[in-house]
Amino acid sequence: MVWISLCCDLVIEEEQVSLVERLVTKWMTVGDRLRQAAAQRPVAATSLAIFWACVFVYAMNGRVDLNSSDNVTNTLLGFNWLQNHSLNFDAFRDGYLYRGGGIPFYFVESPTGHLSSRFPIGSALVTFPLAVLYYFALKLAAFLDGITGGIFNLFPAGFPDVASEDFATYRQGFSKLAATISTALTVVFFYLSTRLKFSPSIAAVSTFAFAFATGSWPICSQDLRQHTISNLLLSGILLCLLKVERSEGKNRRLLLFLAGIFCGILPSARITSALFSAVIFLYVVIAYRKEVVFFLLGLPSVLFHLGWNLYYFGWSNLIIGGYIAYVEKHPSSYSWTFEQFRKGSLGLLLSPSNGILIFSPVLLFAIPGAYRLLRVWKRENRRDEWLLLCLMVSVFLLYLQYSFYLIWLGGNDSFGPRFLADTLPISCFLIAYFLADLAPKLRRNWQGARFVLALFLISLILSTLIQTIGAFTQTNWKASPMPATERNGRLWALQDSKIERHTRNLLAKFNKPIRDRKTYLAGFQGTAESLHWIELNGDEVPVGDRPRVRSGQRRLLKLALRNTGTSPWFGYQTGIEKMGEAKIRLRFYDAKGEDKTPRIGNQLFVSGRTQPGEATIAIGQAAFPAEPGVYQLECWLVADGISSLNPESTPTYVQTITVLPRSSPAQPDSPNP
Repeated sequence: MVWISLCCDLVIEEEQVSLVERLVTKWMTVGDRLRQAAAQRPVAATSLAIFWACVFVYAMNGRVDLNSSDNVTNTLLGFNWLQNHSLNFDAFRDGYLYRGGGIPFYFVESPTGHLSSRFPIGSALVTFPLAVLYYFALKLAAFLDGITGGIFNLFPAGFPDVASEDFATYRQGFSKLAATISTALTVVFFYLSTRLKFSPSIAAVSTFAFAFATGSWPICSQDLRQHTISNLLLSGILLCLLKVERSEGKNRRLLLFLAGIFCGILPSARITSALFSAVIFLYVVIAYRKEVVFFLLGLPSVLFHLGWNLYYFGWSNLIIGGYIAYVEKHPSSYSWTFEQFRKGSLGLLLSPSNGILIFSPVLLFAIPGAYRLLRVWKRENRRDEWLLLCLMVSVFLLYLQYSFYLIWLGGNDSFGPRFLADTLPISCFLIAYFLADLAPKLRRNWQGARFVLALFLISLILSTLIQTIGAFTQTNWKASPMPATERNGRLWALQDSKIERHTRNLLAKFNKPIRDRKTYLAGFQGTAESLHWIELNGDEVPVGDRPRVRSGQRRLLKLALRNTGTSPWFGYQTGIEKMGEAKIRLRFYDAKGEDKTPRIGNQLFVSGRTQPGEATIAIGQAAFPAEPGVYQLECWLVADGISSLNPESTPTYVQTITVLPRSSPAQPDSPNP
């Protein structure tokens, strides 16, 4: 019996070894096939590797809270249609998004009586297939949660209503997922385009610059913004039109058709990108003549944009759609003066906190790249160069119009100049032209070529480091301590610039200044000494005993403080947001004791690093209640992220304030905003 048992064990062991060997052999065979496929189609294999590398890097920070409110409607539209079978947002009326009073700025009441999107819906249209997959994946998870008795506890209260706050986290997750995939695909399109014209090494370097050394990473890939889809469509058009010159017959016609589809959708992704669509349309009509019919067959995709605007906003707003609500409030958004051009043009390029050449110095090499493109165009006069020359002119025109835009600093909630993110595919393509011009000079040991290469590599590394900082950090620099404007000089300040603040935030994550929270909070005390208005001209005026303001008014406040505890205070310049930053929380209570604090403008920011016994200030833009009445303003000292308001303690400062109706003839103590 023992021998029989031993023999059985040996047979089983041999079978197990045989099974393992078969599995290893099978995997080796699969690996060999993959290597053979990669060797046969290296461009396709490289493109696949680039896509997954970008997805990995873009998702590496593990965050889904880098969200802009601009994209709320585009990230909800698909889900709203799938669940509520509606393309309007009536289901969201007076919901959680309305906190703080009034209609959120991304919604607009249309003449049809329905709640619609202020922003164009191209992003929702392009990412709708992803929304379908995401939605049904959530549905499947909810189903599995149901049949397993909630063992995974995925949806304890059932599948949420997309109009409820319970769905907000899933919306943010979709926004990050769609942005990551879309930007990774944009990078692949860019690589394939450059690979058609340049060597593998030049295509790889310029693609790396586009993917990781520009706003493609911290802006486009982290949140489903208009720029994300605009760049995807523009890169797709560029790839199609470059391949048209290398294709024949059916493939050529199909590529023109696809380019037409992308070109038609582009204005619905971002209105200003209609400039690219117009220039591309003229180029195709002139360059392809009879074949233009295939391009024109794809252009009806623009009807999604026009049809939406026609239904919700009428013929008079066929192009701008929901933006009419902004135009009516700000009829003069541009100033066609030299002074405005000087401020805007320099600011977009060189502002320490908003200049594209400060955040991505590698883009400086697009300038010699443009010169190289002009030389090639004059010498060879090919359609490729004609196309890129047209797109380069479009980039310049886009830059010019933003230079005259009064709010050229718009988008300063992003890490870097968001307005110029639409120019990145073309600017980085020009870098490839620069490298193509430099490569032969390096091979011939041309004097100065190595020095130029060194400058380029230094700028590339520096740009990548800056973008890495932006991708892994988030601060409220745009509003802390006060909204960044040209008037207060924050956009041109070298101290506490956006890059410096974000760098400090990243360093604080690795070396937390507050290690023992309990001990720190035990010594976290302070007193307030005085409260002042800060006027538009910078003058400081005491608030007085019973100040009066207009309802809904916003004014700059300055609160003088002293650290009376044993723990140091870490102000806004330290960048330790949500890690113990010292702030003053504002609370407004009416005569009934009800909290009427506005959703925004409810905090002041403590300045500097204040040691025990030292004095400092807290400043910020305070928003006052929308309803007239007499309110008690309470100022509470908090360590943001590690402490909260303690109702059993006393506020740091208390002030009675009278809020007047906006139409009241009585004069407030502070001027109207």
